[in-house]
Amino acid sequence: MNSNSFYIGVDGCQKGWISISTNSQVKWEIEIFSSIDKLWNKYFNVKLILIDIPIGLRDKGTTPRLCDSAARKLLTRNRSSSIFPTPCRAVLSIDSYPLANEINRKLTGKGLSKQTWNIKAKIKDVDNLLQNNTKARQAFIESHPELCFMALAEGKPLKFYKKTKQGINERINLLNSHFEATKSILKNGLQKFEKKNVAVDDILDSLVLALSASLGIDNLNFIPKNYEYDSTGLPMRMAIPIFD
Repeated sequence: MNSNSFYIGVDGCQKGWISISTNSQVKWEIEIFSSIDKLWNKYFNVKLILIDIPIGLRDKGTTPRLCDSAARKLLTRNRSSSIFPTPCRAVLSIDSYPLANEINRKLTGKGLSKQTWNIKAKIKDVDNLLQNNTKARQAFIESHPELCFMALAEGKPLKFYKKTKQGINERINLLNSHFEATKSILKNGLQKFEKKNVAVDDILDSLVLALSASLGIDNLNFIPKNYEYDSTGLPMRMAIPIFD
């Protein structure tokens, strides 16, 4: 597929990965992929993919990734809990939570949260792709929906949790004020997929990531500015879009 004009936002969902893509003709498509490899097989020439998953992991040490700390600070107490602790790389190969918890504590001084354990397979899914595909390394950039929504809201973290009625309406209204196709894309996603496979907030999260990606890499800031690289050469950073 000639997808080099595509920009994509990707978020995890119950069924795997939900993606929303747009191209230079402003055509939008919403899809679900069971693995990140399947998504990449379709969009291997894509310009930019913003994804809500940790990219770049520490091997050991008590200092959290600097991008995680910076994101929590920006999101304040309102939304900082949406930034889950990132595991050390050794955890990715472990299939038992108690053992993973023990290893993470031994290598970092902290146990492994259940929220992080629940997305461990997805972190591994993306890490495996990036370790084995140089081109994918250039396309995938870590971001976070709450940082993108904050950018849309002129630097203010959102007030409500995304799974509440108030939180859903807050996000729909904010997106709709900048992007008039918001409600039609949301409606399309809810009609296309079963509720057990994808939630409303999954669609909204992938949409704000796609909208942010469509601005292009020149309109992204990174936190921290002087970001680190992990031992495999992956940058430990998060992208924040610059909306006019």
